[in-house]
Amino acid sequence: MTQNTLQIISKRKVVKLSAAFFITLLVFACKKEETSVGESLNPEGLNVVTSDTFSLLTYSDVVDSMESDETAVNLLGAYKDPVFGEVEAGIVTQLRLSSSNPSFAASAADVVVDSLVLSLAYTSIKHYANLDDIQVEIYEVTDELVRDDQDYYTFTPVNTTGTNHVLAGTETLSPDVASPVVVGDDTLTAHLRINLDPATIGDQLVQINASGGMATDEQFVNEFKGLYIKVDPTIYAPNQGTVLYFSLESSLSNLTLYFHEVADPTPKKYVFNINSSSARFNKIDFNRSGTEVQAVLDNPDLGQESFYTQSSSIWAVVQLPHIMSLNYDSSGTEDKKIINRAQLILPVQDFAADGFDPPSSLFIARIVDGNISDFTLDYSLSSTLAGNTVKYDQDKKEFRFDMTLELQALLNGEIENKGYRIYAPSFFASSVERVIFNGANSSLKNKARLKVTYTDY
Repeated sequence: MTQNTLQIISKRKVVKLSAAFFITLLVFACKKEETSVGESLNPEGLNVVTSDTFSLLTYSDVVDSMESDETAVNLLGAYKDPVFGEVEAGIVTQLRLSSSNPSFAASAADVVVDSLVLSLAYTSIKHYANLDDIQVEIYEVTDELVRDDQDYYTFTPVNTTGTNHVLAGTETLSPDVASPVVVGDDTLTAHLRINLDPATIGDQLVQINASGGMATDEQFVNEFKGLYIKVDPTIYAPNQGTVLYFSLESSLSNLTLYFHEVADPTPKKYVFNINSSSARFNKIDFNRSGTEVQAVLDNPDLGQESFYTQSSSIWAVVQLPHIMSLNYDSSGTEDKKIINRAQLILPVQDFAADGFDPPSSLFIARIVDGNISDFTLDYSLSSTLAGNTVKYDQDKKEFRFDMTLELQALLNGEIENKGYRIYAPSFFASSVERVIFNGANSSLKNKARLKVTYTDY
């Protein structure tokens, strides 16, 4: 997914984020700093004012169905958040042959399946929330999965045979995201290994091979549609759970069939790949029933106290309803301002007692309409989406977004005042991080606010 076209497609709307590289910035070629230079030119002096009392509207908006196929990160796990509710993330993926037309043995009766292991490679960010145990379930998919010309969403239903193929007694795993894994004579980087039942799905793969169903990749995916990998979310109490982050196109992510022939005890193996040809998507379910988040989604006015963003689902919204009044004095006479500096400051509720940390960075986008957002002027010159982000200040527990060029353009009438959306760069079905912001009228000490230093002349 490139910067120039970032899309979120829902069953109700299409949300597109596109870089505004061709916006004329000549009038803002030099960013004005706070300064007293020029005071001598005006016998009464320049009037430099700093204010953070501008009215804000803060609330949240849900994107209830997001395209989630072929993302760089695949999500597996669940957590129960007292504020956001329950999150359950699973992976649906095809398997592909590592070699064309393999032959395990002369016949299926000659093959003994010793074990069947699904391995999943972690990404650089290995998990979200607490690193609790997971109880894994794996089902065979009955739907035909298509890599090209087919969109899948977080809400896409998954049809399966209904049989859990995880080897009985091995369902509960304690993820170790740091320690190397020894497999045979090889020491591999940390990854998750799941044992499947060799007597069910293992023998099924042997039968497909013996019947010629592995002659080509296309024939194999017609015979064996794929896997749905999920966890049991019912094992978690509030403030428990974890979501693991995987890279399915890593060479470590695969399904390995370990076997030997009846007449020959020599161990053998065959690897089924998960690669760039594999159709796959993240299946993510959110249950917010009875939560504070759902209350704000139902009644945006409550967002003045607290409002929220959650990757893959919810973005925070900030409106500046009365900002254009800055162009006028108290009597209503036009009195334009020069913006020296403007920052949108969003304090965060970050509690050490839970594992639901804010993301390391957030992104701000200008609302164009109900479907489209654009980069703001203060960040639009960066070459990547990640370069347009603001880092979380752990000490102050806040995010600060520069708005100097953006606010001047608003006051000059060059862009429309439709508000802003705030969310993580990994918003696009690649994460389940969440943030609790203090609203504009929060009862807590630090409130969401716009701090502006301007020159009145």
